[in-house]
Amino acid sequence: MNFIFGIIIMAMFILALRVIWATALQLLVIVKNGLSAIRRHTAGWSARKAVPVVLPRISQEVDWEAMSETVRREIQRRNSGSGNELDRLELQYQAKQKTIKLYEAEIEIAKLERELHKIKPVDVSPEPEVKKRRKAKTQPAQAVTVTDDPSSKTAQQVFQLREALKGGGTAPPKNQPARH
Repeated sequence: MNFIFGIIIMAMFILALRVIWATALQLLVIVKNGLSAIRRHTAGWSARKAVPVVLPRISQEVDWEAMSETVRREIQRRNSGSGNELDRLELQYQAKQKTIKLYEAEIEIAKLERELHKIKPVDVSPEPEVKKRRKAKTQPAQAVTVTDDPSSKTAQQVFQLREALKGGGTAPPKNQPARH
C-alpha cells in the first residue's frame, strides 16, 4: 500500500515539476520577445533621429515655376472655400444682430406706450346699468360684448401693432391698452 502511495506522490511531483518548467520557459519566451520589441523600437527611433532625410532624385527636368504656380492655385482654392464659409457665417451674424435690434426696438416701443398710459390715464367707458327686476330670484342679465372674444382681441392688437410699426399713426382705443 505504501508502495502505491509512493508511486502516486512521485508521479504528482514529476507533473508539478513539468508544469513549473513549462511555465518558466513560457515566461522566458515572453520576456525575450518583449526585450527584442523594445530594442527594435529604440533602434528605429534612434535611426530616424540620426539619419538625415534624403529626397529621391527626379530623372527628368522639372519646371519648378509651373509646379509652384499649381501649388499656389490649389492653396488659394482651398482658402477661398473657407472664405465662403466665413462670409456665410458673417451674414448669419448680421441677420441675428438685426433681429436683436428689432427686439430692442419693440421693447422700447412697449416702454414708451407704458409711459404714455401712465401720463395719459386710460378712460374706462362706464357700462350701462341694468335695471333690477322685480323678481328677487332672477339675477340681473349682464351684457356680453363681442370684443370679449380672445381671438378678436389678439387680431385687433396685432393689427394695431403692425400699424404702429408701419407708422400709420393709429393709436390703440382708450379702453384697450396694447399688449405685447
